Amino acid sequence: MRTAFSRSIRATAVLASGLQTALPALAGVLVLPLLVLLLPFAPSVAKPVRGLARLERERFALRAVRDPATWHALLWMVGHGLGGTFLGLLGIALWPAIVASATIPAYWWLFPPESFTGMFVVIETWPEALTLPLLQAALYAALVVWLVPLIARGQRGLARSLLGPNETELLAQQVERLTETRAEALESHGAELRRIERDLHDGVQAQLVAVSVRLGLAARAMSAEPDNPVAGLVKDARTGIEDSLGALRGIIRGIYPPILADRGLAGAVHALAGGQRIPVTVRVPDDLPRPPAAIEAAAYFVVAESLTNVTKHSAAGHAEVVVEGDGHSLRVTVRDDGQGGADAERGSGLSGIRRRVAALDGTARIDSPVNAGTTIEVLLPCE
Repeated sequence: MRTAFSRSIRATAVLASGLQTALPALAGVLVLPLLVLLLPFAPSVAKPVRGLARLERERFALRAVRDPATWHALLWMVGHGLGGTFLGLLGIALWPAIVASATIPAYWWLFPPESFTGMFVVIETWPEALTLPLLQAALYAALVVWLVPLIARGQRGLARSLLGPNETELLAQQVERLTETRAEALESHGAELRRIERDLHDGVQAQLVAVSVRLGLAARAMSAEPDNPVAGLVKDARTGIEDSLGALRGIIRGIYPPILADRGLAGAVHALAGGQRIPVTVRVPDDLPRPPAAIEAAAYFVVAESLTNVTKHSAAGHAEVVVEGDGHSLRVTVRDDGQGGADAERGSGLSGIRRRVAALDGTARIDSPVNAGTTIEVLLPCE
């Protein structure tokens, strides 16, 4: 019984809190015909209805939707305004009615005979005073225990059915959550790549350089003994370490180019352009917002791969790199005046650009007419 009354108390609180939206909804019902007539000509008249519906969603902790259905809100206003007001007041009034009915036997005799009416029952005799009020109190208590929670669930169900998100909105919310989760995963992945790059650059590479220096000193010390077989082994070991250092530097640049961390995207692109065999013009605004690490790395590799293709395959005499961004997206354009005819399906590196960009929800456009140069335009989202 204690659990039942606890549930009834919570349900009564729900109905009582519903009055804050039920009473304004009741006022809206009075002007509903005017709202319906004005809605096609002045959609802004629906804003108060939507605001009232938003309060109801918050009351029942429903997930907010971006574009609430106006007509559903109007239907809810009618049902909740008419029924919610009455039911809310009823749920509140039942509690003092129980107390008032149960205490009638204690004071009914103070009133003149045949003139006392207590809580809808007429009391004229002591047997009536000891039975009818208590039966009435028991009836009210039964309504509190069973009817009030049922009404509260019905009110909640009405709000959910008319104001809750539909399947399309739920799917959009799920896509948004997945997008945010993937963005966090990409950011975490980028941070992990930078950590690996630092460990390799500052740890393994430094140790290999130190070993190479020691082997160089040992080889110099043995130079006076040309016939010493150990000298040849030391020389071979040093050569092998230098080859390993070259391979390690390539791996480091492939993981996360150190120049990105040191000079940012603008400096890294200028460095790439300066290392080409043909003149490359670079246009990057001074106030370019710095994109997230994963986007910055992708843009760098797009420029690097594109310029490599220009050098190897285009027979171009000049190339241009343009980087633009507004904090919401980053646009990278690489164009040349070569022979064109590039095809991403032939495995020329362009397919790799598309895959890398697609992994970040970006788009890549490749325009390469024969004898008219090649233009690669990439758009990457930064939010």
